[in-house]
Amino acid sequence: MHPRPPVLAFAALLVIYALGSVLDIMEVDAAQYATMAREMAMGADPLHLKFRGQDYLDKPPLLFWMSALSFKLLGVHNWSYKLPSILFALLGLWSTFRLAKLYYGREVGVNASLMLGSSLAMVLMTNDVRCDTMLMGCVITATWCGAEYLERARWSWLLGASLAIGAGMLTKGPMGLMAPLLALGGHVLLKRKWSVLRDPRLLSAPVLICIVLLPMCMGLYEQFGAHGLRFFFWEQSFGRLTGENVWKDDSTPLFFTHEVLWQLLPWTLFVLGGLILDLRLLFSARRGEAKEWIALAGITLVFTALSFSHFKLPHYLYVIHPLFCIQAAKAVPRMSSRSWSGAQFAFVAILMLGGATLMLWSFPSVGWSLVALVLCVALVVHASRSTGVTRIIGTTFWAMCGLALLLDLHFYPALLPYQANAEAGKWVRARGVTEDRFFAVGAGGTALDHYSRLDVRYAGAVWEMSQQVRPGTVLFTDSTGRADLLSLGLVPLRETIFPEFKVQLLTWGFLDPDLRSKEVSTRYILEY
Repeated sequence: MHPRPPVLAFAALLVIYALGSVLDIMEVDAAQYATMAREMAMGADPLHLKFRGQDYLDKPPLLFWMSALSFKLLGVHNWSYKLPSILFALLGLWSTFRLAKLYYGREVGVNASLMLGSSLAMVLMTNDVRCDTMLMGCVITATWCGAEYLERARWSWLLGASLAIGAGMLTKGPMGLMAPLLALGGHVLLKRKWSVLRDPRLLSAPVLICIVLLPMCMGLYEQFGAHGLRFFFWEQSFGRLTGENVWKDDSTPLFFTHEVLWQLLPWTLFVLGGLILDLRLLFSARRGEAKEWIALAGITLVFTALSFSHFKLPHYLYVIHPLFCIQAAKAVPRMSSRSWSGAQFAFVAILMLGGATLMLWSFPSVGWSLVALVLCVALVVHASRSTGVTRIIGTTFWAMCGLALLLDLHFYPALLPYQANAEAGKWVRARGVTEDRFFAVGAGGTALDHYSRLDVRYAGAVWEMSQQVRPGTVLFTDSTGRADLLSLGLVPLRETIFPEFKVQLLTWGFLDPDLRSKEVSTRYILEY
């Protein structure tokens, strides 16, 4: 792209991330992590993690530490929980730019960064913040610093790679180490850079990584003994390949092949084209002409490892999205023919019209949605007036920015009120309900804890706490719990109704306004 448009483009990405940051935190994972970070900001032990008073052994602590610090400095808000992860995402954009620029020049670096920043997955991961946003930023930073070290052999780059690997492992375990090692190791193997392995300075990398991990490891050992360390270094990640981890599902090894297609929208065609071109080069006599094999090696090896895991979720793939976007960006000059351009323009038109139509049909309204739609069209028209490669990239980028604005200003604000736990938590806090008066019966979730700012007391059934209902008691429950309470003669003075739907698991029935009522359940606040 031209030197001036990227400034405006990156400013647009900042606006999109800022708009997404103020949206409600989603169940289940993000709301739980925000609750733990809030408790940590209020004085909970940062080295011995707990959730609802119970020992917590699952995710490493960096997300909790950073969000707790953000809460401490800036107050408890949606945006202050998401801010540290957004900063790591911006670090990921910078590292993607620098890695692509190292081998292919500034233009490819800018395009790769813009592709990553405007991909659908990035829009989602800077809104629904879990560990994978930080992990992605750490892994691509470690990969970039490692590549600089391979090319320039400076100590500072080895230090940067080691610190980034340590931070990645503090975010989501051994994947923070394995992903950059697989990418860089594949490059060393295919480019035959064996001399770098004889550098004695490499011995300092494990030491630096261990220093970064030391506080967490001390806490794990004190809290769980040797099992805590084994869980972190083996069972949580490698155990999913061996089947030792308790988390299992029935997904096939092809699970991520369709996930990657929508996650990398609107750049999917460029990604696929870049992969095909590099695979052809790999198996040709011209393999030595390749400037790097980092992107292809990282994508292939990490994708394969994830595909054979016994438990898969779509966001696991975020860790290698920067490498996908580098593949796409370096393929752009070879995919700028009239036929490729026509295919991409048609693809963008279908995506833009289809996405906007779906969002406006599912939640018809005016206001900000109309503003976003008009701005979307204006930006695409502006971009389409340029020529050549700039026209392809610019039109695609601004079309995606328009759709992202529709998501943040229209779709999510209409969708997120269906999180009954969050809405009920806000209701409780706004009315100053105290912890001793509030119970959740047969319903609830981590968003209820987070937005109420209470350590909510839960009961699985009405009979467990029916004797505690007295004047001033407030209960949160579902339709079954409400019916049971009424059958016991516990008739509330007032009740407030909240619609409930698991917003992360959208269905066609929910998106269809005529069928939505069949998909939505009901939650109640009962005042006695």
